[in-house]
Amino acid sequence: MLKNVKVIAILFAGIALSGTAFAQTKVAVFNLQAAIMSTEVAKTKVNSLKTSSEYSKLQSSAESIRSELQKMAEDGQKNSVTWSDEQKTEYQRKMNFKRSDFETTVKKLRALEAQVGQEIQGSLGPKAKTALEAIIKEQNLDLVLDASTAYFANPQVNLTEAVVKRMNADK
Repeated sequence: MLKNVKVIAILFAGIALSGTAFAQTKVAVFNLQAAIMSTEVAKTKVNSLKTSSEYSKLQSSAESIRSELQKMAEDGQKNSVTWSDEQKTEYQRKMNFKRSDFETTVKKLRALEAQVGQEIQGSLGPKAKTALEAIIKEQNLDLVLDASTAYFANPQVNLTEAVVKRMNADK
């Protein structure tokens, strides 16, 4: 009986100590992509892309094609009742070609954006990791989770902004 009491006492002590250790665990969250894309370097690169002649031409082309599609759709709604089967078929063919042109132009825009995004991630990823590791050491953190997967995180434990500030300062 005395042996059982000792075992139970040891178990309670272990549980109490593990609760104390758990309560002292320092946890934070961090969003790598948001940190990288919020830096001044990333913003400058994105701005350079959006003001480049190639991107501007594609953007205006997409807008032009979109407005042509709208006009064609409006025309089809107004006049399709009076069109012959041949006219309807021709209209549908033209609409399909315009949609295809629009989709191709948008894909080119997205490809340019993705290329710049990959360049930014590649060049700033190691710097973000270094900045994050320094903050982890400074704050003596035990666990850092991805902010995008956290159900809830108090803004005070989000390291993203601190990493951005450090990266901007390091340039």
